[in-house]
Amino acid sequence: MMTYLIRRVLFQGVPVLIGFTFLVFLMINFAPGDPVTHLRGVPDLDPRVIEDRKTQLGLDRPLVVRYFDWVGELLQGNLGRSFDSARRPVADLIRERLPVTILLSVSSIIIGWGIGIPVGIYSARRQYTLSDYSITFLAFVGVSVPNFFFGMVLLYIFALILNVLPAGGYFSPGEEFSFLGMLSYLVMPAFTLGLASIASITRYMRSSLLEVIRQDYLRTARAKGLRERVVIYKHALRNALIPILTLMGFMVPIIFSGAVITEQVFSWPGLGRMVIDATHQRNYPVMMGINLMFGILTFLGNVVADVAYAIADPRIRYD
Repeated sequence: MMTYLIRRVLFQGVPVLIGFTFLVFLMINFAPGDPVTHLRGVPDLDPRVIEDRKTQLGLDRPLVVRYFDWVGELLQGNLGRSFDSARRPVADLIRERLPVTILLSVSSIIIGWGIGIPVGIYSARRQYTLSDYSITFLAFVGVSVPNFFFGMVLLYIFALILNVLPAGGYFSPGEEFSFLGMLSYLVMPAFTLGLASIASITRYMRSSLLEVIRQDYLRTARAKGLRERVVIYKHALRNALIPILTLMGFMVPIIFSGAVITEQVFSWPGLGRMVIDATHQRNYPVMMGINLMFGILTFLGNVVADVAYAIADPRIRYD
């Protein structure tokens, strides 16, 4: 396993990330506008001020030189400096907001898997019943409804009408930290972000389990007199989880990127607001740093999924 992981990182991960950095750099730098666009609309502004600002930010140098400068910073563990007035390191900006985004994203993953898998199993065991049709219908609704719309519905019901949960934010100024207080702020954005995960995992879990429970070895287990609960949870579930684990590699970056909109809806002080602000300001280093983080998360998610395959199915080996 260790040999496989090392080979995967060196011969797949590194080349993919190098190509990813190049594409991200080109797309962001070729996007309409630039960090000094807002200065061009200032009346009677000396054009030399704009040129001086571009020189200060290093935008007057050739694109290829700027790319290799950025890669050189990455190799030293730096993500560059923000283009705002403070010129703070991008790594520090991400480090400040990342824990709050991780809290929200991990909570939504736990909700998605914790609800989606049991509901999918329940639906598969009661195939073609009213419960199965109802769950399938709700799963399609969950996949179809945009996160921001579902979030606004939750805000309207629980914050405006019932007034039982805070409308947004993380903590109010001067409010003393408590676990229950944190949960009250977390529950709505976490369920909003986890809605699509619940729906997708429910559908995949149902389909996968229905395929597995028709296998011959499960008929043999039933013929031996094993109870249906033992057949499902001890023998069928591990094999049925293998397709579900495939989703793990894709869900991690999707959930983190989906947090951008969810954080805006609930005024959650994570990376989402920073992404929106950086996009409006054409803050290239911040945009590239966050996109690079999403690329690394995608690769790590796929590696974790591969390892989970071997844990779920002992027949899978990477020797």
